[in-house]
Amino acid sequence: MEEIRIECPKIFDYEQCLAYFKRDENEVLFEVVDQKIYRAVKIEDIKLLLCISYDRNYLIVEILNGISVTPEKVERLVAFIEEWFDFSADLSSFYQYGRKNEILRPLINELYGLRLIRIPDFFEAISWGIIGQQINLTFAYQLKKRLVEHFGDKITFENKDYYIHPTVDVISKVSVKELMDLKFSRRKAEYLIDIAKRMHSKMLSKEMLLKMKDEKEVEKALVNIRGIGPWTAHYVMMRSLGIKNAFPIGDVGLQNALKNILNLEQKPTKEQMVKLNEGWELWSSYATFYIWRAPHLKK
Repeated sequence: MEEIRIECPKIFDYEQCLAYFKRDENEVLFEVVDQKIYRAVKIEDIKLLLCISYDRNYLIVEILNGISVTPEKVERLVAFIEEWFDFSADLSSFYQYGRKNEILRPLINELYGLRLIRIPDFFEAISWGIIGQQINLTFAYQLKKRLVEHFGDKITFENKDYYIHPTVDVISKVSVKELMDLKFSRRKAEYLIDIAKRMHSKMLSKEMLLKMKDEKEVEKALVNIRGIGPWTAHYVMMRSLGIKNAFPIGDVGLQNALKNILNLEQKPTKEQMVKLNEGWELWSSYATFYIWRAPHLKK
């Protein structure tokens, strides 16, 4: 059994991250059992079943399915996990900035060490963004589960299946009817397949967007794609591209959390959201992520 140790940043709280991972029992791509995270991943052509735990400022990564990996693939795996936990972010800078804001100050105290949990797989992030459009979270998780279980790879270990999100190669060849049979709307099925085809033909990639000069150019490139509006664009910018000042202003969960925090009678208007964002615009992505967690603090 191969074991890899990854040193964590100085500001990091594994328990806070675990609490986020545990937020919905319908998640299909990973699970938490006894303070350990289990996830199947594909590094190039090799499928690995990971067990991630924590010990004295190190993530301990065990490869459970008996695969021996080369140093190059270990490097790729470490990079994936560090991106997943957003280890490159300087939380001391965010905290110094955020503590000047009345909304963020108590959240920073409660959630100290929580990292913005990223989605390193660009197609997975876009798929989740499209799936989540205009439906409740429970149904969104159901659609994601059906998509992953029907079209994704899997590893079977000790009589349990662990799934990997389907690739653009697979979804680009799927028919609209196949997705509609899984209860996708026609439009969402078309969007997902069209984007998979675009990525398969190299017309769109994560690397391409990361080379752009600023977030405005990235947003413009994304919203020009059929099926991606401002909310999905900012969600993908925040969760997959690691852009620190993305702000999904139309996010219902964000609006409801702010309504509760501010004791408003109604959800904040777009104008109010824009004004609130001025208070944290250098770190809008982290502000959003922490505000999303606010309702869970009261449970």
